[in-house]
Amino acid sequence: MDLLRVALLCTFFCFAQVWSSPINCVLSKDLMKGSYTLLETAGGLFPMQCLEEKVVIPFPQNAFKSENTDQVTGVEKAVYQTLENIDALFENSSDPHQWDEEKWNDFRGLVYRQIVKSKCIMNKSEAAQDFPSREASLKVYFETISSTLKEKDFSYCAWEIVRNEILHTLKFILDDTMLFKSSEF
Repeated sequence: MDLLRVALLCTFFCFAQVWSSPINCVLSKDLMKGSYTLLETAGGLFPMQCLEEKVVIPFPQNAFKSENTDQVTGVEKAVYQTLENIDALFENSSDPHQWDEEKWNDFRGLVYRQIVKSKCIMNKSEAAQDFPSREASLKVYFETISSTLKEKDFSYCAWEIVRNEILHTLKFILDDTMLFKSSEF
């Protein structure tokens, strides 16, 4: 009788563990779109007074492009790395006081939520041999963004340049990667 109870309990705990595990490891288009919208509306249009200060920061399109479905894991990892870089960029800097504080905090929360929900992407190993080159491109890109912010002493225009770059990045991920092509907004 005791052996039967132990067997039933073991079976129960086994099923409980399996059912509580995440079933799939994917990026959420809804969360990505929400992040884009919050950041876009947090500050409005790019200010005219900042046009003279705007700098060209080469965008690493190659980090998000894939020639075939075999490279999707590399793109997913690049998107995950981008989210981590965005979070780190804003975590290590003072908050931009000119933006809508509620939308700014919601944006930061959504980025963090996406990082937590998609952390398992970094454990994928299939066909991700090209990820190191993607990661290197992203590192240069985000270091340049961070340097721009510091060089301009975290000014209003510096924050707007950064916001513009992050919006461009999120828009590219949403519109031009294979990850979200099959689903509509």
